[in-house]
Amino acid sequence: MDSRRRSFLATAGSVVTGVLAGCPGFLSPSTGPDDRNNTEPELEGAGVRIPDSVESTYPQYQYDAANSGAVPGVSGPTGAIASLFEFGDGGFAPGRRMGSPSLRDGRLYLTEGRVDGSDRETFVYGVDAIDGTRQWATMYRGTNAAGPTAVADGTVLATVGDELVGLDPATGTEQWSFERSVQPGITVDGDTTYVVGRRSGRPTLYALSVGDGSLDWETTVNADTVPVTPAVGEDTVYTGGNALQAFDVATGETRWSADYGVTAPATVTSERVVVGSGTTVRVFDPADGTEQWNDDVETYGNLESPAITNPLAVTDGTVYAVADRGLTALSLTGSRRRYAVEMGINGTPVVADGYL
Repeated sequence: MDSRRRSFLATAGSVVTGVLAGCPGFLSPSTGPDDRNNTEPELEGAGVRIPDSVESTYPQYQYDAANSGAVPGVSGPTGAIASLFEFGDGGFAPGRRMGSPSLRDGRLYLTEGRVDGSDRETFVYGVDAIDGTRQWATMYRGTNAAGPTAVADGTVLATVGDELVGLDPATGTEQWSFERSVQPGITVDGDTTYVVGRRSGRPTLYALSVGDGSLDWETTVNADTVPVTPAVGEDTVYTGGNALQAFDVATGETRWSADYGVTAPATVTSERVVVGSGTTVRVFDPADGTEQWNDDVETYGNLESPAITNPLAVTDGTVYAVADRGLTALSLTGSRRRYAVEMGINGTPVVADGYL
């Protein structure tokens, strides 16, 4: 058994303990000092309604396989924001960090990486989306990865170190693992997941079955380092590094390649493929890779080598790109700049109900 494998697992109502490398331990689903979650009981009295249920879903980073960053039918907060609960302290404790969560059926799924001296651990959590109660936790030793998760029918996907794992969403039990080197960044389209990594030193795109982790196909990507996280539109998957490349989703065969360096994952619409290329937004025809237009984003001198590295958000009419701690909004149909604003942080834009 791999020494990084689960050393203990907790589910709501039961605790299973085990031993790896001579180090026993357990996790309890009940609230306690190590749960690090805090529900705010006075919020309703302060005029904030605590929801009875969470019906919406956020199945993966940037919402969908196209990396659109646009969430339909959901309204985000527009006034003062109150915390319903806090889970974890990755943003405040040295050596701990939390990954971007996914959401389905009222439960959040997320990772936490921990470093304590020479010890490194990654936890994958299932958390109640209403009150932050931990439903289960699965621990892996020897890594402190904290990448985004994805959730599909019957499977939670997470990268643990350089390995992709599939877990049961109800219990956190590991269902399968893909033991080739992959990077954080998981794209799910139907019953297939796409990840990138390096095999024998070659940058590689993998297509796997969500259900059992079996490999459908793999192909080499033109990149000096690890390719950007894949995006999927129609019957094509897009990734790249030294160039933007389009591959057939069924076979992995190359459909076209555009010789522009890619620094951020693509975002795909029915008529356009939008990517970050250094400090430039480039837009391509998905049919043949012809560049439709490009425009530079605003920079502010905050970083020595600014670049668009996070996925862009794309709505029906606007492209939102973040670089050098600033946000630039461009018209999707041409290179007309709508506005630019310095924010002081580099984040990943998401749009819901007209708000960014």
